Amino acid sequence: MAYDLSIIGAGWAGFNAAIAAARLGKSVCLIEEKEIGGTCLNRGCIPTKIFVAESKKGLTLPEIQKKKLEVVARLSGGMQYLLKTHKIDVLQGHGILLGPGRISVDNKAEVASKFVLLSTGSSPRDLPGYSFDHDRIVSSDDVLQWQVLPRTLLIAGGGFIGCEFASIFRRMGVEVTIVELEDRLLPNMDADLGKKILQAFQKQGIKVMLKTALDGARPGDFEKVLVAVGRKSRWEGLCAPSCEIKTEKGAIWADRKLATDLNRVYAAGDSLGGYLLAHVASYEGELAVDNMFRRPVSRDYRVVPAGVFTTPEVAHVGLSEQEARAFGVDYEARTVHYLSVGMAHILGDTQGFVKVIIDARKELILGAGIVGQEACELVNLFSVIIKNKVRVSDLRRTIFAHPSLSEIIAEIARSL
Repeated sequence: MAYDLSIIGAGWAGFNAAIAAARLGKSVCLIEEKEIGGTCLNRGCIPTKIFVAESKKGLTLPEIQKKKLEVVARLSGGMQYLLKTHKIDVLQGHGILLGPGRISVDNKAEVASKFVLLSTGSSPRDLPGYSFDHDRIVSSDDVLQWQVLPRTLLIAGGGFIGCEFASIFRRMGVEVTIVELEDRLLPNMDADLGKKILQAFQKQGIKVMLKTALDGARPGDFEKVLVAVGRKSRWEGLCAPSCEIKTEKGAIWADRKLATDLNRVYAAGDSLGGYLLAHVASYEGELAVDNMFRRPVSRDYRVVPAGVFTTPEVAHVGLSEQEARAFGVDYEARTVHYLSVGMAHILGDTQGFVKVIIDARKELILGAGIVGQEACELVNLFSVIIKNKVRVSDLRRTIFAHPSLSEIIAEIARSL
């Protein structure tokens, strides 16, 4: 059978692209060699946040693992139901691109289609001299399978992944040390956010070694070493020898409309490199379908929220102060603390702040960084504000429910 669209990879990009195309009345074939849902559902976002939530309740590691399996199975079942109701054909196996419109599955079956989407995801990145042995030198995938906690844990990398696992395992009684080459934690976010989470970690008993290589932390002294220095795009073995695809910086190359250099072959998600976030992958998958079947639309990453589920939570969207300064933006930075919000006192946790970067001339918020309760929820409000160019004066005239944590947005508007 010939399809309108065939997709290699059923993670967040591939799954959402399949549903979007089916809703346009297109015939779709989805090819996946492992599990529906990809990294996010099975080895990333969902399992990690289950660890976050259940460790706060005091559950043991085996109890958390049981809960993880239940939730993942439930969500996976929901995704498979959607694929079935949208009449999307799912083929289990390793897809290899033979050329535009042609895919081999396990070297047995061949799929033909008008368009192809490559969404093969990513895998954990290791370090020279510290390849994963999945026992002592472990990845985030390995950690999510643990049934027994180590006594001591060294985490290489103070980014999103490293900080989340540090927070989780310290709460569960593990002696945790983070080693980071940069001069602050969360180096891809505003510097003030990294400083605040460093202070919080030190109070929690997490040891942090900045501007230090992994060797400088004496890894041999630790029971386990988690290498959390990011992820790398998966595309090796994707194309047959007769079918070459352009790559750049270790990822599949695509133009602003997500088209690769091969005719009618598109790419989306972690295989493109860049943000390596599930919500960005979903956006790209749906955008690729728009460009195939509807109208040409260029990808736009100006408003991409990111959240870190540490204690306290950290989130960011738009420009950081460092970026605004580097780009020569005429900006004003303003910080409002949770202490000014009644709900924070009611909930018993007033640590943290919201920092905004504002174009004073246009009265527009260009970026927001948050450390504190529900930061990963509040950041979505700022995403809407920045995306839709809501002026500060309009926020000032907006009535916010009281008492609520989101009143801190009103406090920011009043402060200006």
